[in-house]
Amino acid sequence: MHTTDTSELIRQIPWSEACATEPEVLLTREWLVTNGLGGYAAGTISGIPTRRYHGFLVAALPAPFGRMMLLPQLSEQLRLADGTIVQLGGEERVGGAPQLYGAPYFSEFRLERGLPIWRYKVGGAVLEKQVMLPYAQNTVHITYRLLSGEGIVRLKIMPSLHFRAHEAPVSTPLPTRFTLTAEEDRYEVAAGAELPLLRMMLYGQRTAFTVETRKIPNVLFRIEGLRGYEHTGDLWSPGYFRVDLSYDHAATLVASTESWEVICALQPSEALLAEHERRQRLLDAAHTEARTGLAAELLLAADQFVIRPTGRVRDAVRAHASGDQVRTVIAGYHWFTDWGRDTMISLEGLTLTTGRHVEAGYILRTFADYVYDGLIPNLFPEGEQEGLYHTADATLWFFHALDRYLNVTGDQTTLRLVLPKLLDIVEHHLHGTHFGIRVDPQDGLLCQGQEGYQLT
Repeated sequence: MHTTDTSELIRQIPWSEACATEPEVLLTREWLVTNGLGGYAAGTISGIPTRRYHGFLVAALPAPFGRMMLLPQLSEQLRLADGTIVQLGGEERVGGAPQLYGAPYFSEFRLERGLPIWRYKVGGAVLEKQVMLPYAQNTVHITYRLLSGEGIVRLKIMPSLHFRAHEAPVSTPLPTRFTLTAEEDRYEVAAGAELPLLRMMLYGQRTAFTVETRKIPNVLFRIEGLRGYEHTGDLWSPGYFRVDLSYDHAATLVASTESWEVICALQPSEALLAEHERRQRLLDAAHTEARTGLAAELLLAADQFVIRPTGRVRDAVRAHASGDQVRTVIAGYHWFTDWGRDTMISLEGLTLTTGRHVEAGYILRTFADYVYDGLIPNLFPEGEQEGLYHTADATLWFFHALDRYLNVTGDQTTLRLVLPKLLDIVEHHLHGTHFGIRVDPQDGLLCQGQEGYQLT
């Protein structure tokens, strides 16, 4: 069902009218885009969220927030030049069948260098929608382009919001009060002094925003139900945006927790070009055979797991003070944070074989700073500054990853920096450290074990 353009790195899901009438196809194909901070956007091709993790903006915020779901869903409506009104996307409520409004018009879904694009054919108009997260920002750009068609198409976009931890149940109550403020074309939604602001703006021609606050009740998240979790919840909308689309004028909805200065530093077209250039640099740094085809797709997919952990501010300050950078590896999306074992096992494939040697050094020095009583962290809980150290083998994998790194880079400076930590690790393992982790003096093998813990 999938085809790949090896020159342009385009992966397509061909579509047909028969496919469009099968809701399960639209509801079970999922996409993911990340921002290099651990934040992401994810969802189904249909636009209907089926997991608690589905949304257009999950921001990675400093502790104690962690990753937060802010923009779970969009409702989109087109008004063609002849007055025809068409609803795109879809919704699913309790007690009803999925409403796949855009299915009859949906003609293609594809990934271009890993970025998702939807194509719709409505009458004589062809519309494309693309989702992109600027690197190292908690920002999402959702861009709409009219590729063909006569006259002006009017697009209406209604954002549906929540302010909850991304792993919290979908039944988590909405904040008790939302506040919407506007200054010219900039809009801010606050949900309490203790929560971040969500900033939104719409780029395009003849843009407008209509305040029409409403609660969207009983939204169904079907996969949560299949897994035995709470699977219905409410969302809230401040109103809707409107913009004119034409062949010469695209439109981009921007939602972000960043400052307005950061949000407006780049126009949407500039931000997209910058992201394409960043991805091209990743390909250029890789082995020649990894620059095209499936290998290149895997290389770009690997990029999503190497992150700067924005939530741990103290770590970043300490690293910057010594002229270094903090890097780590997300163990998996959507719900995992960074785990010591997974980071060290995957370091060779994610960074050394992809030409990202500098970042490999960042990762190893970052985890050397985390060594405590001869152990590296097993994991960092969501929204926490401190790691948990209940692991027997992650520290051994640290030695393995460092060995692979030195074989490739010959970086003696990093070895000198971390050598005291390595000696400390050996000393603690010889004499015993937490969770019963120690070297057995009888046979020299590693022992471990403490009731209530699975250490490996």
